[in-house]
Amino acid sequence: MSKISAEARKELIAAVVERYRTGSAKDKGLILDEFGALTGYHRKHAIRILNGNPPKLPGRRGRRCLYDQAVTAALVVLWEASDRVCGERLKALLPVLVPALERHGHLCLDPGVREQLMAVSAATIDRRLVEALSVTAGQRRRRSSRNGLRSSVEVRTFADWQDPEPGFVEADLVAHCGGVMAGSFVWSLVLTDIASGWTDCAALLVREGRLVVEALDQVRKALPFPLRGVDTDNGTEFLNDELVSYCREQGLELTRSRPYRKNDQAWVTCSSPRSSWRRRPGRGPGYTNAITPRSPPVRGCWRRMRFPS
Repeated sequence: MSKISAEARKELIAAVVERYRTGSAKDKGLILDEFGALTGYHRKHAIRILNGNPPKLPGRRGRRCLYDQAVTAALVVLWEASDRVCGERLKALLPVLVPALERHGHLCLDPGVREQLMAVSAATIDRRLVEALSVTAGQRRRRSSRNGLRSSVEVRTFADWQDPEPGFVEADLVAHCGGVMAGSFVWSLVLTDIASGWTDCAALLVREGRLVVEALDQVRKALPFPLRGVDTDNGTEFLNDELVSYCREQGLELTRSRPYRKNDQAWVTCSSPRSSWRRRPGRGPGYTNAITPRSPPVRGCWRRMRFPS
């Protein structure tokens, strides 16, 4: 078989087919010899081609389509709801995402469609989403609400603290977990004033934005000076709608540190229980102390340390 390309064979056929049809028997024999040598075709096959009657090759048998348009439409809805993740990740999300969307009324599936949807493979998901992906190509992905909220909070670095008046504090959470983050344990909200170094704490049963707001309000009322501003890290327990709304209502300046820059929260880091009371046992519930999952003993400890008898 000759090594010329398929395109070259087509060009050769177009060049000699008319000369072959109008030539004599002797000319046709010479053309067939040369054509067969160049293309590698069998002589009978070459005659059929040059006579304009190429053999019909059997078509490739396609795969049977298992999933209809209803499954594809449901996949597009799930894909958009999951922020357009790949098929492999969407496949892992289906057992959780489908019931959630059905429960909130965003998806209504027939039993047969739902069964097919839960059985679809990751590769089939990618193939079914090709058209939707081509439509959304070049479009920006949805911006998450957390990123939008974080960008609305101003960044303050360690060098931005010039000479603030009392009332501007850095906030952080300390886990009383005994060195193991598994299971239930108490958290402490630690506030350190930049100007005076005054440090106050409040206990939290879990790390949650609403409880952070309640603890912050509790500490704010006990401070010997008015609270003017709060500087936090980028955790979701701080950067959430509850805390942003609270600071706006109370007239507090809310700022955040740069991600992965611990020096931006140097004051509260040096004043928190995990850094100071670990070195001084007995002063309070340190970072390595094992504490039961009940917060009243911790609240009482902070209250007694704030107002000693």
